[in-house]
Amino acid sequence: MRLLQGAASDLQAEAGAREGAATEAEQRVLRWAAIIGARHQLPEIQSAWRRHCILILMVISVLALAGGFTTALAVLGDGTQAVNIPWALGGLLGLNLLMLMFWLLGMLARSDGALLGRLVFQLTHYLPGEHHKALTRAFATLNQRADLMRWWLGLLSHTVWLCAMLGALFGLLWTLALRSYAFTWETTILSADVFTALVHGLSLLPQTLGISIPDAATLVGADQSQADEVRRQWAAWLTASVALYGLMPRLVLILISSIRLLVGLRRLRLQTTAPEWAPLVQRLTPDLNERHVTDPAPEAGQAARIVPVSNPRPGTSVLVAYELTAIKPWPPAELPEHTQCLEVNSRGQRQQSLSALAEARPGTLMVICDARLSPDRGTLHWLVNAGSLAGVTQIVLHNSEQSSDERLTSWHDSLRDIGVDSAHIHHAMTEALNQLGVHNG
Repeated sequence: MRLLQGAASDLQAEAGAREGAATEAEQRVLRWAAIIGARHQLPEIQSAWRRHCILILMVISVLALAGGFTTALAVLGDGTQAVNIPWALGGLLGLNLLMLMFWLLGMLARSDGALLGRLVFQLTHYLPGEHHKALTRAFATLNQRADLMRWWLGLLSHTVWLCAMLGALFGLLWTLALRSYAFTWETTILSADVFTALVHGLSLLPQTLGISIPDAATLVGADQSQADEVRRQWAAWLTASVALYGLMPRLVLILISSIRLLVGLRRLRLQTTAPEWAPLVQRLTPDLNERHVTDPAPEAGQAARIVPVSNPRPGTSVLVAYELTAIKPWPPAELPEHTQCLEVNSRGQRQQSLSALAEARPGTLMVICDARLSPDRGTLHWLVNAGSLAGVTQIVLHNSEQSSDERLTSWHDSLRDIGVDSAHIHHAMTEALNQLGVHNG
């Protein structure tokens, strides 16, 4: 609802969200979203979005199932030639195990790491309708902040690979049931001991299920006259290896991912302190915001600090006139390119400016304040929220020559407490605009 609503204010929904005994910002935001969501028929849209996502997953899973089935047919051939055991294992398990290794490395590096999962999720971006696109973005944003997105992508990837390995297993059983195959081991440069060690290593899990280990010597120089008992042993060993090393890891990882998601979803919360939520939270919690409007300046060390945005847009800047109703001319002439000008003279404009900054993410934010006024908590609170939506924050203390030394000292101390560097505090408008051009360039 925040993505669809944007910076627009809905007085009816906001009034409804403030009703009742709820005082926490998250509860009021959820109530606000429920009111607007009912108006937009959000439950029906969510159901349709889920159905489309499941349909996409089902289509890709069916394709994976068919791909695994045809791979098994291609690896075993038509029965006219003996099946090379290492080649068959590599064809049936190689790509699956390689992608599984990449996923594990990605999880250790705390990246998504699930290529198939990303493919499935990316396809949801092409669902028709603005609401579906907003739902996809909201789902990704909410889960990424909770460190759950990589588990969602992993679950999708493991599910698709499970279907691929099921298809390979079905194809293997189907072909072995309808055709007679001889098995062999062929090599040009390796000795028989290498193959024997490979068979014994891969037989550790099949042995736990009571599957006997075939004698590796039976494959050396094997031909179509190979005994039926030997053929059945190797067929059972190959089938068990595909099931245990192809299917079982994916089943276990699906279970682990599901448990991790269930635990994480129970702890999932909106991060209402994030900058993009600030305008809405301020409108929904006026009882809390009033504390930051008329109080005296905060004591040193007690103010919140500016945390610059991690991904500002380079070469862009925003110039804000904060409570300067008489500044002329506005906007100033000959501003650097890609500079946006805003005015803040009321609570509504404070909220609108924060929304504009969240959208712009400027590389430089320059705020012009009246040095004749004391820096109250409301001003500092807004500066912290605004500065956290930009890369570099600069302050211009306009009318400094008409302010007292004590008040200017209070401004400098307060700005330093919220994280504004002394080099970014200016007393002359011309000097500040020149600095804006330098930083913007």
